[in-house]
Amino acid sequence: MRLKWFLAAFWAGFSAWAGEWALPAATVRVEVRVDSGPTHPELGVLVKIPDGGLLPGPIPVPTVMDGSGAVLPSVIVGFNRNDGLGVLFEEPKSGRATVYLTGAAKASLPDCKLIPSVLMFARNGKASLEDAVRMGKQYPPAADAYFERWSCIGSMVNPFGPDDNFVSWFVGAIALEKEEDIYFATISDEGSEVFIDGRSVVSWPGAHTRAKGAKGQMGKKLHLPAGVHRIDYYHFELKGSQEAQLVWKRKGMVTKDDLPELVTGFATSGTADILSIETKDGKFGGVIEGLFKPQGYVWIGDKPLNLFNLSYSGVSDPNAKVRFDFGNGQRFEGDSVTWIADGEPDQLSTPVALEVSGAKGVTRSVQRMYCQWTPDKMSLENDGDCKQFKLALLNKINSVAKPADPCLKWGADYWQLLFELIEPYQSGPLLKELVERCGDSLAKRPNTERWTLEERWIEIMRLSRNDQQLLEWIGRFEKNDKNMARKFHWRDERICAYLLDLNQPELAKEEVKALKDAASTPDQAQIAALRLGDVERALGNTDAAMAAYKDAQERYRSRNKVGMAGGRMSYVGTRRTTKLQDTSDTNTAARAKSQLRSLRQPKTLNAKVDDWKIYTVHDASMYTTIASYLSQHALPEALQKLNDWENETPTSKLSGDFPMAEAKVYMYARDFRRAANALDIYRKNTSMSAQLADAMKLEIDALAELGDKKRIKDVAQDFVKKFPGHPYEKEMKELAK
Repeated sequence: MRLKWFLAAFWAGFSAWAGEWALPAATVRVEVRVDSGPTHPELGVLVKIPDGGLLPGPIPVPTVMDGSGAVLPSVIVGFNRNDGLGVLFEEPKSGRATVYLTGAAKASLPDCKLIPSVLMFARNGKASLEDAVRMGKQYPPAADAYFERWSCIGSMVNPFGPDDNFVSWFVGAIALEKEEDIYFATISDEGSEVFIDGRSVVSWPGAHTRAKGAKGQMGKKLHLPAGVHRIDYYHFELKGSQEAQLVWKRKGMVTKDDLPELVTGFATSGTADILSIETKDGKFGGVIEGLFKPQGYVWIGDKPLNLFNLSYSGVSDPNAKVRFDFGNGQRFEGDSVTWIADGEPDQLSTPVALEVSGAKGVTRSVQRMYCQWTPDKMSLENDGDCKQFKLALLNKINSVAKPADPCLKWGADYWQLLFELIEPYQSGPLLKELVERCGDSLAKRPNTERWTLEERWIEIMRLSRNDQQLLEWIGRFEKNDKNMARKFHWRDERICAYLLDLNQPELAKEEVKALKDAASTPDQAQIAALRLGDVERALGNTDAAMAAYKDAQERYRSRNKVGMAGGRMSYVGTRRTTKLQDTSDTNTAARAKSQLRSLRQPKTLNAKVDDWKIYTVHDASMYTTIASYLSQHALPEALQKLNDWENETPTSKLSGDFPMAEAKVYMYARDFRRAANALDIYRKNTSMSAQLADAMKLEIDALAELGDKKRIKDVAQDFVKKFPGHPYEKEMKELAK
C-alpha cells in the first residue's frame, strides 16, 4: 500500500511534467522513459504497448511527443490486438516521451526512416513465402502476427505458437564502419528470402529441407557502403523440422571448413519503459514485468515446468486492484504473482491478461510469457526453489474462484511436482487449500498419494493445536476411507493424539481395547501391543508398559521384517536425491559405555548384561543417526528413523535415548506440544538417568515456545529437587519462583 501511495504521488508530479491532454482526439496516453538509447540514431527507441482491448481502434495511431510538446518522428512496427502495438520513435533529448493513441479506420505509413532492430514476427495459418513477404509490405506491418525483440536473425522454433504451418519475418540492421564485400546466405526449412536495403538479394523458395543450403550455397556476395543497412528475412514452414538462419562470410573471418556463420553484432534499437497508461476517461492500464525471463525450470515428468515471477508495473490510483488472468478460469488478484507455465521453454507462448480496476472502471490488456533461451535449471533439493514452486502451486489453486475444484484440470506433471514438494510439517498453506478445496480431484488420485496428503494434513492440524479439529479430521478420515488397514491406522492415530497432543492418557486407554479388538493381522496386533505400552507408560505403570513393549517387540521380530508396521506411512519422500551422511557409528562405543553406568535395569526384565549392551549400543546408534539427519535438515529421514526405532525396540522408550530423540525431532518440526508431552511422560516415569537433566531442560524449552508458564514452573521446581548443584540450578530456581 505504501508503494501505491508513492506511485500515486509520482504520477501527480509526472502528469504535471507531461502537461494536460495535449492531443484532444487521443483516447489513450502512455508515458515512457528511455531505458537505453539506440546504437545508431536511425534505429530509434522501441516501446511495445500491450493491447487486448486496452487501445483504441480499429487501429491505434500513435503520436509521440517529447517533454516540450514537440512531435517526434514515429512509426508502427507491429500490431496485434491479442499482443500489442510496437511503436518506434526518435530518441527524445529529455529521455522521456508521451505516446498519444487515436483510433482510426486505417493508418497511413508516415514519412519516417527509422529501422527497428532486431524484431521477430510469427503468425500461424496459411504458410507460403508470398504470405511471409506480404507481412512486411503492409501497414501496420504483419497484421495479427505476434512479435518481440530478438537477438539475431534466426530461430529453430516458432516461439509464439505451433511449429507447423507458420510464417515468420525478421527485421534488423547492421552498421558498417567502412565499405565492405560480404557474402550473405540463407539456411532454411522450408523456403526463405533475404532483402537488404529493400532489395531481394537471396531467394530460396519452395518446400525443402536445409540440405542443399547447409553449407551456405544459397547466397550472394554484396558490396555495401559504410553506414546502417536494413535486413528483412522472410520464412515459411509447413511441417516437420523448421529452421530460419541468416549467415554470412566477411573478409578475414576464419570458420571451420570455411563455412559461413550466423550473422551477429546487429545494431539495436533503444528500449523504453512504460511508466503509466491512462485513458481519457480516467481509467488506468499497466504492463506485466517478468514475462520474458523465467526464474528457472524443473523437469520431473513429461515436460518442463517453468517458473515466472510476474509483477504489475504502471502508475494507478491507490485503490486500484490488479488481476492477472491466465485463462481457463485462473485469475489471480494482486500486484505480483509467482506462476508456472509448462512446456519447452523455447516454445512457450502463454497469454496473460492484466486487468486494472479503479474508480473509473476496468482496463484489460494482454501480454505473453515466453523465453528466447533455456532458463536456469532449478533444484527441488534447494529449499529456496522448493518454496517458490510451492507458492506457485498455491497461487494456481487460489486463482480459481470458489467453490470450484481448482485441481481438476491439473496434468500429471503438476501432481508429480506436488508430491515432490510435500514433506512433513512443511506445507501448511498449500496443504490447507488442497484438503479444503480439491476434494473431488483428490478422490481420483491413487490411494498412496491421497494417504500421504492425509498424513501431512494431520501434522498441520497438530501444529495448529486445535484439538477439536484434530480429532474431527481423524474421525472424518477414518469414516470416509473404505480400506480397513487405513481405518485401523486412524484409530491408532487417535490414541497417539490423546497421548502426545492432548496429554490425556485416560482417554487413550479407552481406545486401546478397541484397537486391539480391531487388529486382524499380525502387524496390527503388534501396533496394538505397542500402543498399549505407550498408554501404560503414560499412566505411570512401568511394569505393565515393559510387558506390552516386549510383546510388541517379539511380534515385530517374529515376522522377521524391517520397516513399517500396520500399514503406517513412510515419511521419506521421493525428492531427496543427495546422499545424506550416516554417522550412526560415530562415538557410539563411548556413548554406550557411559550409558551402561547410569542405566537402571527394570525388575521385570530378566535380561543378561550382554543383552543390555546390545540394546544400549543400538539405541545410541539410532540417537546419533537421528541427530545427524536433523543437522542435515533431513526431517523426513529423521522421522522415518524414529518410526523404525519405535517398531524395532519399543522397550527403548523406557530409557533416555528414545524420548530425547523423539523430542528433538518434534522440536525441529516446531511441534512443541508433542515434544513437551513426550518429555513429560519420560520425566514422570524416570527417577534418575544420565539424560534426565537435559530432558527436563529441553521440556522447559518446548514449554517456553508454547508460553505455558505454569508447567515451566512445575518442571523447574522438580528439577531443583532432583539436581541440587547442577549447572542449570540457578536458571531453574529463577523459573521455579
